[in-house]
Amino acid sequence: MDPPRRRDVNKSPTYRSWMKLYISDITASLQSLSPAFASESTFFLNGNSHHPVRWIYIIGTITCIDEQHDKKIIFTIDDGSGQSINAVARRDRITTKNMPPLHSTVKAKGELELYHDAWRLNLKSLDLDIPFEAQVKFWNEANENHAHLLLEKTDARKRPKHA
Repeated sequence: MDPPRRRDVNKSPTYRSWMKLYISDITASLQSLSPAFASESTFFLNGNSHHPVRWIYIIGTITCIDEQHDKKIIFTIDDGSGQSINAVARRDRITTKNMPPLHSTVKAKGELELYHDAWRLNLKSLDLDIPFEAQVKFWNEANENHAHLLLEKTDARKRPKHA
């Protein structure tokens, strides 16, 4: 499969918006990374060149906190989808006041980066104490995104190829 053209990627609505996703959707897309876009932290959902993504938004539980680095703190976030992701925050952005405790539910936004053959999230923001209603709303929207993108992938298989 040829890599997608830059103009097609730029036009995609998934490329220019914060996508609410399951972590399992992200890790499944590892195989669909196009080398042409790897340096831009762009991956393609479901291997579909019509769905480039660079900014993601997840809600999950912090299952591990690694503070053993001088310039960063690494949070492992699990959203219950069967996968987890490491989220990296610069140490100067995390204070004792906004440090999430272990097992807290957080909303994380950031860009993806491929690091040692695994995705990690470079945090732009990390919100604590997400109310249950906001979590339910997020999961409903993530379910809609997931279903919509899966449906488009199925529809794309049914379309006849042009000669």
